[in-house]
Amino acid sequence: MGEVTLPGDKSLSHRAIIFASIANGKSIIRNLLLSGDTKATIEAFQSMGIEIEVNSREVVVYGKGLKGLTKPQGPINCHNSGTTARLLIGLLTGQDFDTTIIGSQQLNKRPMDRVCNPLKEIGCKVKSSHGSLPVSINPSTINRFTISTDVSSAQVKSSLMLASLYSDEPVVIGESQLTRDHTERIMSYLNIDLVRMGYTVTVPPVKEIPSFSATIPSDVSSASFLIALGLLTESSIKLNKVLINESRMGFIKALIKMGAQINIENIDTQFGEQIGDIEVKKSNLTAMEIEEEEIPSIIDELPIFALVASQAKGETLVKGAGELRIKESDRIEAVKDLFLSIGMKIHTQQEGFQIVGKQEIKSGSVKTYGDHRIAMTAVIAALVGGKDITPDNTDCIKDSYPSFFSDLQSIGCLLYTSPSPRDGLLSRMPSSA
Repeated sequence: MGEVTLPGDKSLSHRAIIFASIANGKSIIRNLLLSGDTKATIEAFQSMGIEIEVNSREVVVYGKGLKGLTKPQGPINCHNSGTTARLLIGLLTGQDFDTTIIGSQQLNKRPMDRVCNPLKEIGCKVKSSHGSLPVSINPSTINRFTISTDVSSAQVKSSLMLASLYSDEPVVIGESQLTRDHTERIMSYLNIDLVRMGYTVTVPPVKEIPSFSATIPSDVSSASFLIALGLLTESSIKLNKVLINESRMGFIKALIKMGAQINIENIDTQFGEQIGDIEVKKSNLTAMEIEEEEIPSIIDELPIFALVASQAKGETLVKGAGELRIKESDRIEAVKDLFLSIGMKIHTQQEGFQIVGKQEIKSGSVKTYGDHRIAMTAVIAALVGGKDITPDNTDCIKDSYPSFFSDLQSIGCLLYTSPSPRDGLLSRMPSSA
């Protein structure tokens, strides 16, 4: 059996850095994901005067309190990280200085008004550039204490919650569909007395945030690629101390409905979250439908889910997943292109796709659009199919899972390059994990 402990969860890593930076004093964070995206968050706070020490074992953050950030010398560059940008927009409305948030060309294409508009509704002074970055932020005072979001997004909700920390009155935030609750869990972990009722969360006035010591659970979205590999090959894989937050379990729940042999044991709590060891065995899978209400809990895993569906018996249908079109790439079109490039069929709609299994995976070259999840899906397709599949960009994998290739090797995957070692691209896996 291959066994691996994955890097820390990306969503939790972003938030741990944010809360440690506005806490009072020294916080120690273990197993923090050090990827392109989380490094963007670290660099953002360093530019605002926060001392952050990074080493292989832990990250130490010397927080300066809720109002302790200082004006950066120039715009804050979020590089390719949408999470960094959207969460900072909310947080920085409560600071005493003006600033501007910018990003990469790729990030500049992603919508920011979904965050800016509800912040404006509660009195925050933010302005986007035609709905995208750059976004300018001015010191603000919240004058409306109840807000309902039009977009079901944990990033939108979290941005509003971070802005609400600076209100003199409780702020009630409602959402039309339940989304990830990592920010709520961290606030509760830090003894902030949130009130959660149904589709609303109330953030109370906060005077200070205590420093903390925490270990970040392993990333369940990164785990999805190894889970898929275990299900579709002659493999048995165990993943240690993985985040099993209910709002992130859509992929695993869907696979179990399809007949996957997945066992979760040693359940515990870590940083206010549930964790468990996940064991996966090769399985015969049957197709299923993913409904719109299930999408928030599986949205990040849908590219690799599409690959799994191509190897399941029957027709799989995914509905209500229009959010895929505004990720790092238009992931519906990117998955379609991936499938066509390796000789497989997929029927796409505006907000989803249909896949008929079982399909043969063939050799081909894949356009990733610089999207880490498309690149990793292509790699897993190569390993499952035992074919030469060449993604045009594997460097983007570092945005979320920098140890992806080394973790694959640690569970027994034989990796090699094609057509030459200088390309540094994975082609196939003739061995078992």
